[in-house]
Amino acid sequence: MTPKELAKNIARKADEKIIGWAKENPKLVVAVDGYTGVGKSTLLKNLIELNPDILEVSRDDFVVSREETKKALVNAEDKSKFWELESGKNSDLEKLIQAFKEGKGSFTAKTFNPKSGELDITKTFDLTKKILVIEGVFLFHPELLNHLWDKRIYLEGNLDEIDRRRIAREKEKWGADYFPETHPDSYIKHIIVALKRYIATHKPAEKADYILMVD
Repeated sequence: MTPKELAKNIARKADEKIIGWAKENPKLVVAVDGYTGVGKSTLLKNLIELNPDILEVSRDDFVVSREETKKALVNAEDKSKFWELESGKNSDLEKLIQAFKEGKGSFTAKTFNPKSGELDITKTFDLTKKILVIEGVFLFHPELLNHLWDKRIYLEGNLDEIDRRRIAREKEKWGADYFPETHPDSYIKHIIVALKRYIATHKPAEKADYILMVD
């Protein structure tokens, strides 16, 4: 099975589970958590192709600006703690979910622009959909957003292999501009530390209603 076929198969399994859950909840909120590079965004992309009732949301849209990040990291004793606990605009995400649950027609928010580093992309989310699926890291964190979800899907795989594939993709994408994780100014190395601590400490897989193996 090719990687693309495997991803499609994983999405079909997730969709079957979500359809079953939705029969018992007319406004279902599902969180998809997992290690960076495990395939959360790919899963969500494939899910919305399978199921027109799904509204897709990425946690990456709800993060602080690049300028705020730089200021916070200058003063941070442990940079990985910033990425774990302070990098998200969680209040905005919670407002979106609340509006969805209340049956509002739409929700508009300023979201993160990876090119400018600012919250300057205005997005309007169609809340008339029956199912909201959000993907991102740290979603099952007990100090952050875990209380918001009706159901939880966790993507699990070999972390070393996931890192290898992710780095290979980034090198191919950026070429000579690739920024290695060993560089002292690399953000991703601190995110990796935070994620591995989160997995070891809070055991997100144990909180999941459904676990999907990616390899």
